[in-house]
Amino acid sequence: MLISVIAWPLIVILWQHRRTNGVPGLEVHFFAGKIKIGGKEYSAVDVQFTNHTGAVTYVSNVRVRSLTEAFWVPPDAARDINQNSYHLKFIDDAGGFTRREATLQTSGSAKTCMPSGIMPLEFYQYSPRAIRRWFRRPKYFVLEYTVMVGTSRHLVATLY
Repeated sequence: MLISVIAWPLIVILWQHRRTNGVPGLEVHFFAGKIKIGGKEYSAVDVQFTNHTGAVTYVSNVRVRSLTEAFWVPPDAARDINQNSYHLKFIDDAGGFTRREATLQTSGSAKTCMPSGIMPLEFYQYSPRAIRRWFRRPKYFVLEYTVMVGTSRHLVATLY
């Protein structure tokens, strides 16, 4: 009786809020870039999402959290002090980063950007080891976002 009253609802809640490392068919790529914040130009890491899922995909609530000392962010970047994270916005048709979500058709892509120091080449070639994933210890940061593929919702936390 106790299991069905307490444990089962807890298991269902935890299952609905689990985070995965990625979504099959949704590619995430990092590129070196630049961004202007308040008239100042900064080096940046461009993040490109490309949809190869076979369905219309919605990407929203993209943010970077759990930053380490290896990934420097300029103080001009807008930081959410509540969750100690940086929300990323997608580029619009005018070239500004204003959109909080992106709709990706099949083979479509969308770009967002994170201001940073100049990152070495090894950053763009990095692949986290399994032990880092198991213990949730990022080398640089954790990229979090929500993805809707068709009618399936995925909460993603990619350790990088």
